[in-house]
Amino acid sequence: MSSKTILEEAAAGRATIVPWTLEQYHRAIEAGFLPDDPSVELIDGFIVHKDRAKAGEDLMTIGDRHRVAVVRLGQLASSFEQRGCFLQTQQPISLPPKDEPEPDAAIVRGSIDDYLDHPPTAADVICVVEVADSSLSIDLGAKLAAYARAGIPQYVVVDLVNNRVVTHEQPAGDAYSRVVASVRGATVHLSAGRDHVEIAVDRLLP
Repeated sequence: MSSKTILEEAAAGRATIVPWTLEQYHRAIEAGFLPDDPSVELIDGFIVHKDRAKAGEDLMTIGDRHRVAVVRLGQLASSFEQRGCFLQTQQPISLPPKDEPEPDAAIVRGSIDDYLDHPPTAADVICVVEVADSSLSIDLGAKLAAYARAGIPQYVVVDLVNNRVVTHEQPAGDAYSRVVASVRGATVHLSAGRDHVEIAVDRLLP
């Protein structure tokens, strides 16, 4: 049965799709049942392609504005190191039981050497940043819910579609109770725990 047929059967109520747990996902990779594919991530128990494309373009491409925005985020790394944390880009964070996203940026407590044998977990992550173009619906949907459920204190979406930066704070269930949208000319504060790094919206939006 093809994947399309399975989805059609599930929609008709004749088949059940069972999401992966994070443990099952890693066991399948270790056993060679699934490839260790850097182009996918686990979101809400489903293996999905990372979408870094410009809206309307091929999913497998990386949009130029997306690329530049991520590089600019990486240039902030030294500012976080001075505050007892570090910034990683496009690397996994482990959010059991069914999520292992690879956000465009994450601000993590401690130093990279603290994570030699495991990726950061929710308790380690202070802030997550996603750069959203064609991925906007999932970044403000399934990913937002995953980060909120895990208790990530701050979730920032660099919205390239609407040219704004949306900051989410105070996780509550699968949402955030405080949401602020900032436009060009404003500044946002990326959390570094007890401190923060101030950055211009114009810097985050190429």
